[in-house]
Amino acid sequence: MLKWLRRKEAKELNKQIDFKTFKPPDDPVFGNLLEEAVKGRVPVYFAAVPLTLVRPYDPEFHPENMPEGEKIVEAIMADWRAGRFRHLWVYPQQDYFVMADDYLTYAAALKGQPDFFPCWVLGEPRLPGVKDIQGPIRIEDVRRLLFGD
Repeated sequence: MLKWLRRKEAKELNKQIDFKTFKPPDDPVFGNLLEEAVKGRVPVYFAAVPLTLVRPYDPEFHPENMPEGEKIVEAIMADWRAGRFRHLWVYPQQDYFVMADDYLTYAAALKGQPDFFPCWVLGEPRLPGVKDIQGPIRIEDVRRLLFGD
């Protein structure tokens, strides 16, 4: 989970934490959209999404309040300060975007309060206020983002 954090402290956290406790509730819409994106049936775009337009699938799930959760949030923010950003995977619904997977990154964003957040959008990001829309990205790139090289 913290493989993308390159700091020594993050590597140490990786050894100490049981990440099963941080597993978010399943969002069947998100899961279906990811499956369809891997098959090339749902386009994936990059977009800078206003943080005010992102909402969690389960607003009651707060892994940042679990033991070690705040340490992970602080490590994520330290990586951002070092120029290493993590994108949220979101999908449009009504007049907002749903974030269903990376609650700790979302918690770090809420703490840091950036105006915009880099997102991979499952489907077309047509909502007002979204900037820097690019894509759709190639299916090979979708698979690389999800599964690695």
